[in-house]
Amino acid sequence: MSFWRSRTPRRIGLALAGGGVVGGMYEVGAMAALEERLNGAGRGFDLYVGCSAGSVVGCLLASGIRAAEIYRILDEDLDDPLNFRRNAVFSSDAFQRAVGRFGKMVWAFGKNAMSAWRTSIPDMLARAERDLPTGFFNLAALEGFVRGAFASRGLGDSFAALPRRLLIPAIDLDRAERVVFGRNGLSDVPISCAVAASSSIPGFFEPYVIDGRDYVDGGVGFAGHADLAAEEGMDTVLVINPLVPSLFSDTNATIRGRGLYSIMEQTSRIYSQNLLSLGMDVLSARYPRTEFFLLEPPRDCELLFGPCMGFEAARKALRFGYESTRAWLAGDGAPLLRRLGAAAVVA
Repeated sequence: MSFWRSRTPRRIGLALAGGGVVGGMYEVGAMAALEERLNGAGRGFDLYVGCSAGSVVGCLLASGIRAAEIYRILDEDLDDPLNFRRNAVFSSDAFQRAVGRFGKMVWAFGKNAMSAWRTSIPDMLARAERDLPTGFFNLAALEGFVRGAFASRGLGDSFAALPRRLLIPAIDLDRAERVVFGRNGLSDVPISCAVAASSSIPGFFEPYVIDGRDYVDGGVGFAGHADLAAEEGMDTVLVINPLVPSLFSDTNATIRGRGLYSIMEQTSRIYSQNLLSLGMDVLSARYPRTEFFLLEPPRDCELLFGPCMGFEAARKALRFGYESTRAWLAGDGAPLLRRLGAAAVVA
């Protein structure tokens, strides 16, 4: 008995990568499946790291809200502050504002169009850059959604008020470096503002301003941020990466045939996937005592390929995350269940 009492509990971390609306829904489904398999035997994670869409999911889980509750609200489309509907990201006047910013972009191009005849189109774009919009949408609605979600459950919008430790990475645009809200002097920033900063997809959203500094998506140049969990001394880290490059085996259905947006989406996923693969290899060597588990959807799943900020496939992504994770936990993910169960026993 004295031997068991003296054992240090295993510390387990969760790192949720970005993935837009579709990726966030997948992550909720995955976490609901994990909760179900543990059936109350687990004690949750000691550390939550959330980037971009993962920061939305991570902050709710770190506050003590069960993934099963979030899943039910989303799946049944209940009238609840936790229901992530379109107005959670886009305000009622978002379309009008976007049209205005598109008009500003066209005006900036038109004003400098004559120079393209004398130089080149790239030079013309360089002259127009100061007149271009900084993004087509802003994240005031998302900040309000997170703040309202906490208030609806009687929770404070503060890192210090959380029962579990939460870290939210973002990129300081001017300093070109990663910052981590929740530590190193950035613990006083409201969680809702940190989530908005970490979710600011460049070009799509305006950079999010906190204390006079511009922040963009935490996934820029990084993928998963599992290193933050390893640095905090976690023995086991589960990384969930919702968006992977899609493999099209049908020669009649190519990425090119789907147009510019799909080409940009695929190349972005290839970039982030390579970052993640390299990062996981480095982490395994740098932190040999930390065990890493990676959960990703299969690459032949076209369901999760498309506009990551779209809502049309959101509920399907939610259910797919749940079903596919159940299958993963019955196979490759079984050792993770054992780690989580063992941590609960030791605790």
